[in-house]
Amino acid sequence: MKTCFVITGYGIKKDYINNRDIDLDKTFKHIVKPVFEELGYECKRSCDYPPGIIDTIMYKGIYDADFVVADISTLNPNALYELGVRHALKPYTTLVICEDGIFINSKLPFDLSHLTALAYHHDGKSLDIDEVDRFKKILKEAVTGMVKANKVDSPVFTHILGLEITVKESGSGPAQKKTPQKNAFIKPADKVTASANSKSITAGPSLSDMIDSAVAAMKNKKFDEAIISFKKLLELKPDDTFFIQQLCLATYKSAKPDAVTANQDAYRELEKLNPMSSTDTETLGMAGAIHKNLFKLAHDKTSLEKSLRFYERGYYIANDYYNGINAAFLYWKMASLADNKEETQFYKMQAKQIAKHVAEICNNLMAQEDYIKRNDKEWVTNTLAEAYYGLDDTANFNQVVQQRKKEQSGFSEDSFMQQFEELKIIKEKVESILK
Repeated sequence: MKTCFVITGYGIKKDYINNRDIDLDKTFKHIVKPVFEELGYECKRSCDYPPGIIDTIMYKGIYDADFVVADISTLNPNALYELGVRHALKPYTTLVICEDGIFINSKLPFDLSHLTALAYHHDGKSLDIDEVDRFKKILKEAVTGMVKANKVDSPVFTHILGLEITVKESGSGPAQKKTPQKNAFIKPADKVTASANSKSITAGPSLSDMIDSAVAAMKNKKFDEAIISFKKLLELKPDDTFFIQQLCLATYKSAKPDAVTANQDAYRELEKLNPMSSTDTETLGMAGAIHKNLFKLAHDKTSLEKSLRFYERGYYIANDYYNGINAAFLYWKMASLADNKEETQFYKMQAKQIAKHVAEICNNLMAQEDYIKRNDKEWVTNTLAEAYYGLDDTANFNQVVQQRKKEQSGFSEDSFMQQFEELKIIKEKVESILK
């Protein structure tokens, strides 16, 4: 069977250009894989094989595959490097795809800017069904056309004419050198011999299966199971940001052996991502949440101040509404604990200033043409409601409250109500201090 190797990240990866997360698994599972299976290819990524032999699988896949698709949506360094390896090894049948946010912001690296890349639209952690259908058709036509045309698509073989590659013809004879001409089809090499450490590549669960299992445990609130799963994944990929963040989340959600210890353990895990200097809003939000939890549990004002600084930095770095509304909430809390009226008034004004800007962020998001496709609509609405309440904007608050009733799921509703009820109590205390 013909093979397609897909160069891509796995799971949810950070798009730093547009400051959002993109679930690359959805692109592979709902678009790329179905198209190639329809065309008669076996389609896999490195993570679809058992862990422990990823480098061997990756290089074999890049060299052996009849077709390679490289998804460079987040400009992941590993994906860019692997694309370069393919271009250096094979003159043909390599296709670049990416999420259209890169083109919108004109951030494609110079050396890739001359390549033809197919763009699709990703909503972050979800894919619109109409976009899936649209891009599948485009991808299928492109692949069929490239195979039929037999033209060189590697910039290496395009710009260095007469470049030789070594191929092994069928049979047991010696390897032969072939010199491809520009736009000439080159007969693929026989499959390369695997190194000794790849003999059992079909044994055991794949890395992607392990990730799916760990994520499912988190969704089902089986935090002990999730902790074990993400620790195993981190043994394989010690520096993976997503694995570290999810282990951190599962650890403090487990509240074991007790809530204080769980949050302290979670922060120790998060320190691997250097939250004190990080610009990742997810990391900063988690650091803020952990220290907010520690303040509630131990009533240590130092934890409150640390939490505020993490949330505030995440808000200022990226105009992030989640970090912003939490920073506003904590300024209200600081106001309620201040030593004098002047400090109370100062913290109150800080809370209102941030809430005003957070409301603008949320309203701008809701005014966007593709807002209906976002998978965080309920969080945006909850944030807007809390911002309006903090601003004493009763009319807009009541209007948003009616809207949010249509959008809520259990988790977001519980989180919103818990903080909202606490905010009401804090505001009443602050107003009584200032009388």
